[in-house]
Amino acid sequence: MGAQTIPEVTLRQDADHEVTAIITASSAAIRRLKVDERPLLKSFDPTPRPPGAANIVLAPWPNRVADATFTFNGVTHQLEVTEAERGHAIHGFTWGRIFDIVDHTDNSATLRTVLGPEPGWPWQIELTVTYTLTDTGITGTMTARNITPADSDHGPAPCALGVHTYLDPQGAPLDECTLHHTIEERQPVDSRNIPTGPRQPWPASPMHMNGVYLDDAGFDSVEHPHIARLVDGDGRGVELEAHANMPWTQIFTSPQRELAVEPMTAPPNALATGEDLTVLEPGERISVSWTVRAINN
Repeated sequence: MGAQTIPEVTLRQDADHEVTAIITASSAAIRRLKVDERPLLKSFDPTPRPPGAANIVLAPWPNRVADATFTFNGVTHQLEVTEAERGHAIHGFTWGRIFDIVDHTDNSATLRTVLGPEPGWPWQIELTVTYTLTDTGITGTMTARNITPADSDHGPAPCALGVHTYLDPQGAPLDECTLHHTIEERQPVDSRNIPTGPRQPWPASPMHMNGVYLDDAGFDSVEHPHIARLVDGDGRGVELEAHANMPWTQIFTSPQRELAVEPMTAPPNALATGEDLTVLEPGERISVSWTVRAINN
């Protein structure tokens, strides 16, 4: 049999700038995003599972659940271990899931799936993701709705959302770039990348990325859109703006010297700790949004 063909949509908008994007049904990810032929996000070839979780949406939890176990409303749930080297459940159920493309135009696309039930997850979460091109990039909006029947033994559902964006500063090497951000505090983690101890001040912004490796969760308590900019020595690059209801950010430097900046509504291990976790009654929903745009200074 031949390789699996993954549905995708190509978006294009021509105004002051030419903006193009390819949205893949795999993980509702942005497979390619360019402005005037310059990349803003990590690009990858068609695949059932985006490499490194590049540009995928994260639901019904982002990041990790320690030992793939959590207790909610007095019931302990055992998820499938999906990060074998550390024994955790990672990135929810979206990585590699093929979404339905339910609507698209020249400059927008909407994808949908239902998450659950799964081992250790008795709830059903309807997830809808819409991407819309802007004059200088793209905006994503994600909505999670609890569609578990109200008469179910498991009605209210825990939920947290995130997005796993890999920033590309218009092709400049990471080691030649500087990261600007609005993160206030760093959440220390242990050797298994699970939060431990109180939050600490985050290293000052800006941070020159030459030789820097990060795998840290950060927090910004201020009620404003949260910003990260990755720019080269001339001030040209990419900006990620996340809605204020995504106050957490995981920043990860891959061995390939790529930078993932991952806005989240809750920190790592939130299913187990309950920190900033959203509880959705049947029929309730939560929405988040983020924008990626070119910076040309």
